[in-house]
Amino acid sequence: MKKRISIITNAKEIRSAMKEQVEFIFDGLVDCDIYSIEDGSINNLKKSDLYLLSSSAYEFLDDKFLKNKNIVIADLTLTKENLNYLKNFPNKTKIIFFNVSFKMAIETISMMYHLGINNIEFIPAYPNMENFPDGEIIMTPAETQLLPENVKNRKIIDIGHRILDTNTIIEIALKLEFEYLLYYKKIKKYLETVATNDYSLNKILERATQAESQFSILMKTSKIAILGVDKDNYLCSCNEAAEKILGKSSNNLIGNNAEDILPYIPFREVRENKEEIREKLIKINEEYINLNIIPIIKADNYMGAFAIFQEFKEEEKKQIELRRQLLNKGHKAKYTFEDIIGENEEIKKLKERGRKIAQKDIDILITGESGTGKELFVHALHNSSKRKEYPFVAINCAAIPENLLESELFGYEEGAFTGAKKGGKIGLFEYAHKGTLFLDELEGMSPALQVKLLRVLQEKEIMRLGGDKVINVDVRIIATTNEELRDLIKQGKFRKDLYYRLNVFPFIIPPLRDRIDDLYLLTEKFMNESKGNFRFSSKAKEAFEKYNWDGNIRELKNYIEYLSFLDEEIIEFQELPPAIKEYYIETTEKEKKDIETKKEEILINLFGDRFEDYLFVLKKIEEATKNGESSGRQRLSELSKKHSVYLTEQEIRSILKKLENLEFIKVFKGRKGNIISEKGKEILEKY
Repeated sequence: MKKRISIITNAKEIRSAMKEQVEFIFDGLVDCDIYSIEDGSINNLKKSDLYLLSSSAYEFLDDKFLKNKNIVIADLTLTKENLNYLKNFPNKTKIIFFNVSFKMAIETISMMYHLGINNIEFIPAYPNMENFPDGEIIMTPAETQLLPENVKNRKIIDIGHRILDTNTIIEIALKLEFEYLLYYKKIKKYLETVATNDYSLNKILERATQAESQFSILMKTSKIAILGVDKDNYLCSCNEAAEKILGKSSNNLIGNNAEDILPYIPFREVRENKEEIREKLIKINEEYINLNIIPIIKADNYMGAFAIFQEFKEEEKKQIELRRQLLNKGHKAKYTFEDIIGENEEIKKLKERGRKIAQKDIDILITGESGTGKELFVHALHNSSKRKEYPFVAINCAAIPENLLESELFGYEEGAFTGAKKGGKIGLFEYAHKGTLFLDELEGMSPALQVKLLRVLQEKEIMRLGGDKVINVDVRIIATTNEELRDLIKQGKFRKDLYYRLNVFPFIIPPLRDRIDDLYLLTEKFMNESKGNFRFSSKAKEAFEKYNWDGNIRELKNYIEYLSFLDEEIIEFQELPPAIKEYYIETTEKEKKDIETKKEEILINLFGDRFEDYLFVLKKIEEATKNGESSGRQRLSELSKKHSVYLTEQEIRSILKKLENLEFIKVFKGRKGNIISEKGKEILEKY
């Protein structure tokens, strides 16, 4: 007989996609009805064998309904194909992510960050928002029909609806008693396409009813200690790891009542309450043990339980191993000090200083303009430190909304807020344990989060959102900022105590314009990387060297890649990027104006504020000298009236006297009159 599933979502757009997935996976075994809170169809909800809820619908349903045991909260994810596609975007690509609501956009962006898509900076967008973000690329999970008309001319990438993740499929199968389907090729094939195939041990153990062959292999090979009991709490399974912790062989355990021979393991409590016991601290053979007991419930009947326990030292090893796996997901420092190119004295001093500071286990603040290479120094500091074998975790504080940034850093417990995933989430402080946490663009962190960060730096402990358990963390913070934090302190936007706590050893990266001696060294490096081979013409070289490089090394790298792409042997001025050409033209014109201004200042020093009259007289004397004409006082006065200068003979007498004293003219009596000297000619040539 077919089982009935009711699929409930908030927005109606995604419910059909969820129905298609469920019916495809459980082909012929289920009938699905779809409901939406948005269109009111939820009011006609039929009784079903299972209710599949989207996380956005969960908060709209009453407590009475949510107590139903046949509810599954759907966790959505990407296909592996989409995950690989997104990871191939260039680093720091900015993409607007558009979904049916702000909450859904943030939830999906968070999910993608969790999957390790760290190369894209996502900007959330949703229908009817007041100011749609600027950006060339818009990405959406099959919601293109909701996009505003005025943005449909941008590049739009539709990645299709998200799909149900592995745990959701397993939970549906188990609640409908379709466990056997999990071994079918069709479901296995589907699960192989899912970006997160997390077949957790707990999920399998919660519902296992007997030690089948696959489970027997798991018991033998698992390093985790596992004990199994039947419905009467008689021990029915025990692996080698459990024997080691208990100090007893399985031969002496199996067949005996656990309540009699292992009274410190609370199987009785689990049997009576039919509820899981998580992270209970017990003592076995003078060692503290972390214990979890998972009951096996069928149709509300207790069928047995499994106890999973570990020594604390083993738990620590497990956490470190998880962090080692994290390193393989891109959370690894790539660069060393050898990768930082530069012969500039300041850069050489910073590299030398960095190698020394890296060995000291102190937090570091790196300041510098955007594009100066701060991130290279962060990577190099980690790789030169004693923490280099441990995680290197990076997050951009300015690119993530405050509430999401807090949960990313500190993690959260189950139920900390509506839609929180089952089991909660580990934060980046925990992931970075023993390693380095790189806080990029620290100035983007809110004052409230700055307070929490300061506490972590001082106390070396955190608490997850919604939790009451203090977690010790050993993390080195390396932060970077593009801003002058002292100015932000004056404006009340950054905490003074946090600034001085981080800025013990000031680490300031100079802009490219202050290390122009490295310009061609860096140019050669980027040219080799982009497989270019060119040289500049004399004018292009002059413009290239004169440019202000506001975008620093990042801008230089982009321009060299562009010029390499032209595949020209000689780069002429006209082929330079527009910004370089425009800056050259502006500065050259300014220099010319400055020269003219300087010339004018020199003439004023020579002739006073009547320097134009002196130049007029000197020019007319030069013309007369060339033409063999007279240049006496009367003739010069007539010429001044003709050219609207209006100089009297008395004024011309005074001017001629000064020009003679300066040796710019020679004065003769008679018709010969005044003749310009070589010195006078030089003045006219210059001015």
